[in-house]
This record gives sequence, C-alpha cells and structure tokens, in this order.
Amino acid sequence: MALKIITPPVIEPITLDEAKQHLRIVGSDDDIILLSMIKQAREFCEDFQNKKYITQILELVLDSFPDDNYISFDSSSPVQNVESVKYYDTYGKELIFDSNNYIVDTDSFVNRIVLGYCKLWPTIVLQPINAVRIRFTAGFGDKAEAVPETVKWAMILHMKLLYDDYKPDERTKIEEARNSLLSMNRVIPV
Repeated sequence: MALKIITPPVIEPITLDEAKQHLRIVGSDDDIILLSMIKQAREFCEDFQNKKYITQILELVLDSFPDDNYISFDSSSPVQNVESVKYYDTYGKELIFDSNNYIVDTDSFVNRIVLGYCKLWPTIVLQPINAVRIRFTAGFGDKAEAVPETVKWAMILHMKLLYDDYKPDERTKIEEARNSLLSMNRVIPV
C-alpha cells in the first residue's frame, strides 16, 4: 500500500506572521527557514495523527481489492470525495470501478469506501502489484480556519523544538505537550 500526493496543499494551517509571533521573531532574516519549518511541522503532525489537514489530492495504491466490503482511509481522513477507483488487469489494461457500486463514508472517524448493497469488488485477475488506484480529495478544507486549533498549537510546539535550543528536560515537556495535543484525534491503524 502506498499513498501518493498528486496535488499538495496550496496553503499551510499557520501563516508566516503567526509563526513569527509565536516564536517571537522580528524581521525577515529567517523567513525561508520558517516557511520550511511550517511545512515540516504540518507533515509531522499529519503523519502522527494519520490525517490530512488542508485540501489535497491523493492516490491510494493497493496491490488488490480487500477481502472485506470496504477500503479504509487509515492515513488520510477526512476524505472530501473520491474521484475514481481504477484497477488494472494482468495485461495492464486500466478499468474503472463504477461509482454506483460503492458509497463514500465521510461521516465515520476513519473514512472509507463501502460496497453498495449486493455489490462485489471486481473478480478479474489483477496485475501482481499496484493493481488498484483510488484518487481522492482529503483535508478539512481550503482554509487554515478549518484546521482544529489543537493541531495548530501542536505545529507551533513542533516549530519551537526545531527553532530554539532547549535543555533535555524542557525539550521532553514540549514534545509531550505536542504529542498530547495530537493524540486527542489520532487515527491508529489496526
């Protein structure tokens, strides 16, 4: 299984000015570093929570259809919509799984695609690897305001760890605070 970023987010949950304010930075000497740190903090928090924050287009790549009647988005909820479910036969021919065959569950904590009533996954022989590709849009929305405040504070704490030098015990307390904020809505795949 792989998760590919097709179109990355166009904004970040925290602006450069917000980052400067929280880190108590005046001037623009470190702007390039700070912009990189904002992106790194978002990526860290997304990976920790197994979620996506700002709207982005992704592709979930599987070797085969599951034995269950659903496919979970364990590392990329919330899902806004599913663009397509494509699969490839042993000859590499691309086929599209009709959207009338499944329901996109965007209400559950971990979003998923669920087969419709009396529907089955395709039963043809698939190519041995990367046979199923699900293209979808994920994230809380296109605006930073859509991202939960707990996530933004966790990002700020992560940026503090990257930017400032702390004693080991202070560093541990900041890491614990960041992880505590992120643990509130963390998706833990089982």
